[in-house]
Amino acid sequence: MQLRPIYTESDNCQDCYKCIRECPVKAIRMENNQASIIEDRCIYCGHCTQICPTGAKKIRDGLTRAKLTLAQNPKVLLSLAPSYVSEFEGIHSSVLIAAIKRLGFADVSETALGAEIVSDRTDKFLQEAENGVYISSACPVVVEYIRKYSPEHVHNITPIISPMLAHAKILKQLYGDDVKIVFAGPCICKKLEADTFNHLIDVVITFKDLKKWFEQTEINLHQIAPGQPNAHFIPYRSGLGAYYPIEGGMLKGLHEGGKQIHNMAFSELSTVKDVLKSLDTHRENDSIFLELLACKGGCINGPAKLSHISPALKRYEIIHQSELGNPKDDFKDIDLQILFCKDPHIQDHIYTEEEIKQAMAVVGKTGPEDELNCSGCGYDSCRDFAIAMLEGRAEENMCVSYMRKIAHDKATVLLQKIPAGVVLVNSELKIMDMNQSCATIMGEDIAAIYEVTPGLNGVPLKNICSFEDLFRAVLTTGKEIIERQVREEDHTWIISIYNIQPHHLVFGLLQDLREPYVRKEWMLEKTQEVIKKHMETVQQVACLLGENAAFTDAMLRTVMDAYKKDDKKPL
Repeated sequence: MQLRPIYTESDNCQDCYKCIRECPVKAIRMENNQASIIEDRCIYCGHCTQICPTGAKKIRDGLTRAKLTLAQNPKVLLSLAPSYVSEFEGIHSSVLIAAIKRLGFADVSETALGAEIVSDRTDKFLQEAENGVYISSACPVVVEYIRKYSPEHVHNITPIISPMLAHAKILKQLYGDDVKIVFAGPCICKKLEADTFNHLIDVVITFKDLKKWFEQTEINLHQIAPGQPNAHFIPYRSGLGAYYPIEGGMLKGLHEGGKQIHNMAFSELSTVKDVLKSLDTHRENDSIFLELLACKGGCINGPAKLSHISPALKRYEIIHQSELGNPKDDFKDIDLQILFCKDPHIQDHIYTEEEIKQAMAVVGKTGPEDELNCSGCGYDSCRDFAIAMLEGRAEENMCVSYMRKIAHDKATVLLQKIPAGVVLVNSELKIMDMNQSCATIMGEDIAAIYEVTPGLNGVPLKNICSFEDLFRAVLTTGKEIIERQVREEDHTWIISIYNIQPHHLVFGLLQDLREPYVRKEWMLEKTQEVIKKHMETVQQVACLLGENAAFTDAMLRTVMDAYKKDDKKPL
């Protein structure tokens, strides 16, 4: 079974939720702390491949199939997307064509030729159609978005295939149905389009793939002189179709006719969503044509682009190098018609208010005051997160505030269950937390204060004991203290001080020498039992809570290590 155009390499996923946060349609499912793409929901805009911090979101490889296609077929043509002008900056078209032919391609043709006849057919369609609002079919991401998330507008998409498919039909008409076609461009969604229309396009590669291919075969574009023999586009250079990769580029190829049509261009998916929201498509006296592009500024900013120069300079390159002209009349008989329909895989389900409330209650949100809408889970609101849980796209442990509360509760239980005295001290020599046992061991006065202020958070260490210097020494040097005997009036303690975060946070383990050795053994046994039951939860939330859970985990492990060391030493 063929991989979808975008997939997740699960070993690299660090469940940071960034892909959920950034995905415009939330087509991500979290399962067992791993993010995977929901194929039926994905519109393949490719944004997740750009923002994933660990590179877990991958673009399906096209190079292997492209090379195999070349090896197995006598004539393979490359359909080159018009944004090549701004991607291979400073490279003359004849140089690029010569390099591509060295890879084994028979010839190179501009996809912009297909764009020109798409503009021509769109022009005719708009003149003949009833008044209304119509949307360009050129961007496959926008088409996928409408089919899945704005199906009420699916009949407003102009019933004309994309420039890539139109170009493929041109090439097959000119050079025979058996010719094989590879498309190269900056768009990932073209791979999905090619999967659907595999009788027209055999393989889609990205500009990144093409550059990699040059490198693998040691083809240096800067070492090829312009004007190589037969280094020209077939059947000829494009004209106005070369403007397609910039916002408003398609509109340049439309002509004013007898009917009044208001042409508008919008780019970036968030803007496209706003345009489609509450869009009244009914028009009495005129028509509106919308050129909608998913990528900001147009295809020049596609997810698989090579160049990261200013979009202004990219736009300039496109305009500067394009040749003005009108579509040729050679391809008037090519059928470009297509009918778009709603994606049948998307099933709308409306959840009741009670179902949403129950889902939120699972993560401790029982009232409006609990709905922080912090987006820590990746969703815009707690309600959106609750719906995602109901749909099986999200897990309870994605809620940061809920897991922080669990971690705090677990840490508190664990700390209080340890029979020895435990005190956490920061770099300012102030107590961050202390358990009841520690207060009891240190005497009746401290125990009384503890009853009033549990944990003694923020209390200077010097106010409750005389061994502040030991903690200062560990915080300053980073060198831990193991079993130092301390006497204070009629008390004799064994104190050990361990690093949690060297120079920033330490914890002290206090034992009363008057307690029998058997008590120490019992404490180790009980601590091991408690840790076994609760460590899994603490570890799960550690990455979400930063210091809070991290130092709890480290503290418990150090306690264990400390007592194992104690077994080897007599009291």
